[in-house]
Amino acid sequence: MRQQPVPPMTMPHSPSLTDGAPIAVPRRSLVYKGTRSSVPRQRRIGTCALLYIKRGSGELVIDDARVQLSDNLLLLLTPGMHVTEKCESHSDWEVYYLAFQAMQPVRSHGNWRMEPVQSLTKPMCHHRSLTDTPDIQRLLGELTGGESGIWPHRWRQQLALTELLYHLLLDDPAGASPSISDSIARSVTYIDRQYADPIRIERLADSCGLHPSTFSRHFKQIVGMSPSDYLTHVRIEAAKGMLSSARPLREVAHSTGYCDEYYFSRMFKKSTGVSPSLYLRTNRPPSSTIKGRGLVLEPRNIAVTYVDEADHMIALGLLPAAVPSDHGFDGGTDRISYLQRYVRNLPSIGCEESIDKMLLRKLRPELIIACRYMEHWGVTGLEEIAPTHYYAWEVDWRSVHRELGQLLEREAQAEHNIIAFDRLVRTARARLFPACSNKSFVFLETTRGGIRVSPFASNGGWLLYHQLGLSPAPAVSYNNWEHFVSSEEAALLQADYLFVGRRSGSQATYTSLMTHPGIRQRRGRVFDVPRYPWGKGGPLAFSRGIHYLLSLYEKLHK
Repeated sequence: MRQQPVPPMTMPHSPSLTDGAPIAVPRRSLVYKGTRSSVPRQRRIGTCALLYIKRGSGELVIDDARVQLSDNLLLLLTPGMHVTEKCESHSDWEVYYLAFQAMQPVRSHGNWRMEPVQSLTKPMCHHRSLTDTPDIQRLLGELTGGESGIWPHRWRQQLALTELLYHLLLDDPAGASPSISDSIARSVTYIDRQYADPIRIERLADSCGLHPSTFSRHFKQIVGMSPSDYLTHVRIEAAKGMLSSARPLREVAHSTGYCDEYYFSRMFKKSTGVSPSLYLRTNRPPSSTIKGRGLVLEPRNIAVTYVDEADHMIALGLLPAAVPSDHGFDGGTDRISYLQRYVRNLPSIGCEESIDKMLLRKLRPELIIACRYMEHWGVTGLEEIAPTHYYAWEVDWRSVHRELGQLLEREAQAEHNIIAFDRLVRTARARLFPACSNKSFVFLETTRGGIRVSPFASNGGWLLYHQLGLSPAPAVSYNNWEHFVSSEEAALLQADYLFVGRRSGSQATYTSLMTHPGIRQRRGRVFDVPRYPWGKGGPLAFSRGIHYLLSLYEKLHK
């Protein structure tokens, strides 16, 4: 791989520059040729960049949107994106990475100066498969070769970069501009996904290449309401779901893009004709169903054998007929604590490898749901008791949730839960990032075998590093589950904050760690986290985990 830094270029005064027109200034270029590891890699994009894949195959997950990688694919990456790279095993790659800065000429007191553009015009990820490969190779050669310090070559590089951006942002391969209906559809999708963010109609119009009044007119013709009315509609519909889950009014307001609960209440009443509190009183579910706090559950004669499955079913609005117990910190077993309000009256069929199949047979469930790990733990023969659905456990619970939603005919509820979780993640990222962008984190688990530095691929790592974008400390590996440290070594870890979780039977290890003088000296930078979702769980547990982190905001902001 070769790297060629490109010095910043100061633009001379030019009467052709128009205040507000962005300019792409090349910064550095990287070229990679060879094979890539199939181990997934995560990163947060810190600068604008073009990524051209001349040869290679795999997948990029960009802010939860999947992009299939193939030959001659050009992508635009912008600051703040969370990217996971998944390469096919032993595939041959040739990749060009071109970092640049978007600058804007501004005229002040008769002089021109260049200022950074905070964001690109279009608020979405762009990628295109290109067919004019000789022309693309010529542009790449100009950007990655030559003497970067020579002024004429630097001007040529800027022109080449601008032309590449033109190839990418040109929606129609034939050169025609995208249809207005397609542009409006993209704006609708953007509002649906980002309604919790500050959204300016002028920016949406600019992304479609239209004047705001023209954009609003076409938007109303196609959608049936103005852009501002549609944004309000999306926010209020999302708020209804949040209110029914008993979330505080202030939190609902912030999660739907409103500055405070008072303005939110006015907009809610203007849209629905009733206040949020009256809406809740008049839209409660029928009393024939079983109620938990914020959830309405329909009983099903289904037995679940693992904590995660109980979480998934309850999130889908279903109450299982039998649930497992869970390991306690002292080595015993107990009820699933965070689901206690729902499952306290249900029969318990044992814990993981000690599932009571005799009791399960007596209960005569119509269906059993089990993780495939149960077979590795020696729990077999469940299908002899009742039809059994086995699923493959994943730390990213969304795939399993969709699978169980389809199995139990609750697909719509599953998608609703996933969308709500993604919104919560975006809200948490926006709130935590200013406080945590320059901080590092490590998640320690006390186990029977010692103190483990939990890897990126664990429940806690997935939540902290992948979903919320927090920076892992140098000691954090991707998938090393055998990285154990002593209490002394834990106290010396290079991390701004330590999160400590407890596995079953680890009370002595936990006490030894938390009473160590080096750990106690960290004072407010060591947090004892709840067991769920750091140990296990589904959509309910992971949502609890994010709310817990948001509750630490003031401490993290110090």
